[in-house]
Amino acid sequence: MTNVNDTERLKDVKNKGLLWVNTKMKQNKIHTQAGSISYLLYGEKPSEQSINIKFGHFGEFLSKEMIQCNQNLELLPCGNTLINKRLRDVDLIFIDKTKNVLYYRELKANINLDTEKLPATIIKCNDIVAFLKSKYEDYTIDYAILNWSIYDRNNLTSGISGIKNIKCFEKEGINVEHFGDFCNILGFVWSEEDFYSYFRDIGDSIKAL
Repeated sequence: MTNVNDTERLKDVKNKGLLWVNTKMKQNKIHTQAGSISYLLYGEKPSEQSINIKFGHFGEFLSKEMIQCNQNLELLPCGNTLINKRLRDVDLIFIDKTKNVLYYRELKANINLDTEKLPATIIKCNDIVAFLKSKYEDYTIDYAILNWSIYDRNNLTSGISGIKNIKCFEKEGINVEHFGDFCNILGFVWSEEDFYSYFRDIGDSIKAL
């Protein structure tokens, strides 16, 4: 049974998410222009590609807000980090102080990566993991891809490229998790039905901007 604290935490995170959408998605809106197929077929309208790129950052924002709801977890600095003389964008790292575990998650809203991005992502993850193991020797490093746009792997349609990519990651020793798995790690209560309903509402609000 969901308790009052769980309900309030979820409500708070969802409200902050809506505020993020209403603020960030209004900034520098890009519309389709003459010379594109989309403009040819539908005329000027908000660019879905631009919207999707912006919204990719929403997963990072939402994840960090959820982490900060658990007093046993500590969010570490993320973003550009110098690793092996090159900057790597570290999506999400946090510590569970009760288990002495450091979690690193590479966030992917779209698991259907193209053939060039897949190996590059594997190399990036391995570089970051090696760096974290050397810097945080006293911690167990738990790392994975977080495909946050899917609540459960059973939601994925068999035969799509995403399933193939997941197998490629896992063959290289990199687990792929989904939003429900992430909630379990955090001890954050958010049902699958409400998760998808929330994002449909966000989609409607973006259309209305």
